[in-house]
Amino acid sequence: MRTVGHIITSAGVAGASYMRYKSKPAAVATFLVGWLIDLDHLVDYVKAHGWRPHWGKFAEAAHEDYSGKLYLPLHSYELLALFFFLFKGPTRQPYRVGITLSILTHLLLDQRCNPGRKPSTYFLTHRIRKRFDAHEILKPACREAIVSRRARRNPNQM
Repeated sequence: MRTVGHIITSAGVAGASYMRYKSKPAAVATFLVGWLIDLDHLVDYVKAHGWRPHWGKFAEAAHEDYSGKLYLPLHSYELLALFFFLFKGPTRQPYRVGITLSILTHLLLDQRCNPGRKPSTYFLTHRIRKRFDAHEILKPACREAIVSRRARRNPNQM
């Protein structure tokens, strides 16, 4: 899913959080976390293209095509569970629930809107086990598309 979609859904989750807990700071945190999680795409961008900014390549959001790797360290059900279990206490409840739901919504929408990714793609331990190798992590049809796009970009390297 694109950033605009995540901003819209995060606003909805933040609104629901505010309606339930009446905490503006928790609602703002819920909103921000729901789409700022995508900052981890910068890790994949830098690994694929280096530190030189190129908006076209960044917006393409297919960095695994270039590097063969899929990192996305924040897109992780394990980190979501860790946050949920460690962020306890009655004063933290609005943050705990709102942020957890916002991240969960983000991950589920990504899973739904990125059909080339297996459900296990969103488990960091799975990506670590596969050494972040996009060919091992992604579905076969998606892997074939990566090879095809690479061949079109670099016909002399294939």
